[in-house]
Amino acid sequence: MLCQLSIRNIALIDRLNLEFTEGLNVLSGETGAGKSIVIDAMNLALGERADRDLIRAGQDRAVVEALFDISAAPSLAPLLEENGVDFEGGQLIVSRTITLAGRNIVRLNGALVPLSLLRSVTSALVDVHGQHEHQSLLDEGRHLKFLDDFAREEIEAPARRVRELFDQYRSVRLRLRGMRQGNAERAQRLDMLRYQVEEIDRARLSSGEEEELTSQRDLIRNAERILSALSQCSAFLDGYEDMPACTDSIRQAVSLLGSISGYGAPFAALEEQLRDIYYTLEDIAMQLHVQAEKMDFDPERAEYVETRLDEIKSLKRKYGNSVEDVLRYRDEAEKEIDQLSRQEKDSGALDKRLNKLSRELYAACRDLSALRRAAAERFCAAVEGQLRDLGMRRAHLHVDFAALPEAEEAEKFFSSSGLDRVRFLIAVNAGEPLKPLSRTASGGELSRIMLAFKTIAADSDDVGTLVFDEIDTGISGRMAQVVGEKMAAIGRCRQVICVTHLPQIAALGDSHHLVEKRESDGRTVTTVRSLDFEARVCEIARMVGGAQETEATRSHAREMLLQAAALRQSLIQN
Repeated sequence: MLCQLSIRNIALIDRLNLEFTEGLNVLSGETGAGKSIVIDAMNLALGERADRDLIRAGQDRAVVEALFDISAAPSLAPLLEENGVDFEGGQLIVSRTITLAGRNIVRLNGALVPLSLLRSVTSALVDVHGQHEHQSLLDEGRHLKFLDDFAREEIEAPARRVRELFDQYRSVRLRLRGMRQGNAERAQRLDMLRYQVEEIDRARLSSGEEEELTSQRDLIRNAERILSALSQCSAFLDGYEDMPACTDSIRQAVSLLGSISGYGAPFAALEEQLRDIYYTLEDIAMQLHVQAEKMDFDPERAEYVETRLDEIKSLKRKYGNSVEDVLRYRDEAEKEIDQLSRQEKDSGALDKRLNKLSRELYAACRDLSALRRAAAERFCAAVEGQLRDLGMRRAHLHVDFAALPEAEEAEKFFSSSGLDRVRFLIAVNAGEPLKPLSRTASGGELSRIMLAFKTIAADSDDVGTLVFDEIDTGISGRMAQVVGEKMAAIGRCRQVICVTHLPQIAALGDSHHLVEKRESDGRTVTTVRSLDFEARVCEIARMVGGAQETEATRSHAREMLLQAAALRQSLIQN
């Protein structure tokens, strides 16, 4: 469950802290107030693509943090433990920072993690349904997942069995394919790999060598300039021809101060300080001589350095961008040599293993398909029941299964999800034939179908938080009330966060946040505040009457809130 969301320097937001409760959390506000910015920030915390345009003008970075209660998501424990994320106390703090320089920093409970891990974790915690997500219903490749999510409890074990068998089947098939490659191809590959390993071994590369050689080359190329500078420094310190030595002058000064040091502590302190300077300069003069002697130019060394760097550059051009990459390539090549050398010439045993796995996988796919077909009837009935509530009283949904291939042809169609290929067909009105969703349902109907899916999925999936971003666009009146009641019902078993412009939905919220836009110090700022009962009356009155808030709209809003409270109480009791 998402508990808190903290946003800094994103678009019109300077700093914002939002606290969400259990049940239905509503966000409302006038058009352009910044509701979409809050959702964009939330998506950023969930691992969505980072757009630097989100960073507030005048800032070099944007930060979003989200606090989750994951005590009800035990399935995340192995994933977090595997990646070294401490989660004692059942809390998870997600932090993501994006910068104008292009940096993308992700932390889970303070531990730096890759973006891919963030997405894996948050996908199990939050499901965001935006205004246009219902378009996913038009992708028939995703229809099977809708059905499987609904039937998760009864198909979980058979589906896992199919995945395990498919992984084994694919592994054996790939191995067998590799073994069946021609001996000539295998021999050529071995020759090439051995040559590459020998070439890298002959070079005797070591980590850090290239950097050391580059430093030496810079010294050699600039030897004359360095030696000149060292010589001039020595001349200033030790003297040269008619130029007096700096150290001699200081030594004399030390002697003079020493002659008066007995007349007071200040003189003695000055003598001691100057004496330290004298010794320091003497030491520097000696080091300058040592460094100058080291600068003796060695043509053979210079040639060796250049030749060695060229050799390293040539290997990097072939095998990687760095010495470490070259050495890594060498190790991988040696592993492949070992694998190719140990391959069995006789593939008979693997053939038998593959045939056995194919039969087992085919049988498991048929069993899974039978369970899906039985679940499809219940799925359609459940969706149609929700659609009736949502005003589509005559809608008829059908899950169309493609015929399963025969066992001899199944190899072409095996996948980790089995052999089923499904699509949803619907007849929106009575007497109409069933047709694919893309050819039948309008945008508004697709939104209601998706809400029906979410409603029945609320009892079957493990995602603790659902986010609805203005999916109520295009509905009003009684239908708006029904949609709100659906969301409130989902809120009894899942946390729901809903961005809405409809007063019927806003009134049903367990908590209500108002998104506002104002000017501060000459800049536009988006703020969000939590509303108490009287503030909710004013906001819902605005939503009812537009710009005209009257006593009548306030009275109507108050009545809506009281009725909504009674409805929420009845949902709790039921």
